[in-house]
Amino acid sequence: MPREATARDWLTLLVLTILWGSAFMLNELALSAFPPAILVAGRIVIAMSFICGYLLMGDGRLPPIGRVWLPMLVLAIIGNVLPFHLVAWAQQHIDSSMAGTLLAVVPLFVLTLGHFLIPGGRLTRWRILGFVIGFSGVIMIIGPDAIRGIKSPAAFWGAIATLGAALSYAVSTIYTRHLGPGDPVCRAAGVLIVSSMLAMPAALVAIPDVVMPGVLAVISLGVLGTIATGVATILCFRLIQGPGPAFLSLVNYMVPAWAVLAGIVLLDESISRTFVFGLALILLGIAFSEFGARIGPMLQTAGQHLPPRTLHLTAALGFVVVLVGGCTA
Repeated sequence: MPREATARDWLTLLVLTILWGSAFMLNELALSAFPPAILVAGRIVIAMSFICGYLLMGDGRLPPIGRVWLPMLVLAIIGNVLPFHLVAWAQQHIDSSMAGTLLAVVPLFVLTLGHFLIPGGRLTRWRILGFVIGFSGVIMIIGPDAIRGIKSPAAFWGAIATLGAALSYAVSTIYTRHLGPGDPVCRAAGVLIVSSMLAMPAALVAIPDVVMPGVLAVISLGVLGTIATGVATILCFRLIQGPGPAFLSLVNYMVPAWAVLAGIVLLDESISRTFVFGLALILLGIAFSEFGARIGPMLQTAGQHLPPRTLHLTAALGFVVVLVGGCTA
């Protein structure tokens, strides 16, 4: 049963936001020397070593060889190997800030797929509204020029690959919910071991493409594996076991903002008004999807004290503001 979040939990959530939000910047720095296949394998192997060491220090042990490893194989593919490769490939063509922002749609995918795959996860009008608003932000960020293939076809496919990674993460989240209870650190260690085995063959093939790595690229890969993946996984499990998954989901609001901030400050990336407006729509969509059921009754109560004409004018004004903002951004 989830407990109330403490000040320590909020601090952990902030640290987790920084770690996950910085992963996109670290990816971009490491890609200057390592091809995507080697970046992914290195990240996974480093994280595996860290998690397994943490498991052994706590007197934990891996499950015996058998059918119990089959779910770990599935999670390794859809939760690590596939999305890691998609994001690493995508970041050869798009900025880290765009990658971090597009991955913010993971909860929207989870809510939509949950309608079909999770008991009690049916779509409500608020979740549908949130999905429409959030995906409008995605379309705005990708841009009509990219969709028509005029401006940058590579950037367009990089954005599509990032959305594919978001979908893979969403499927992984739903699959994990169906697995039931289990030792989270033990499960993470097993998933990372299988992920390492799956990622190594492609990494071996890509060795000839490695550029002589600089110090910054090596440090970035080490931090990406140890801190942004290994330590972040442990913090994630602690929050799930404490205040629960609902509290952890708040990180979806903060990671994109931190990814954008890190890209601007540390990588000198630039963002347009369209990008900012699209990010705002994505976060607004997530807010409607997750909290609309609570906000709706309050708005309905407030609306009862206002004349219908005022409500109609307010709604029309809001629509015009969104439309004009999207067209002029």
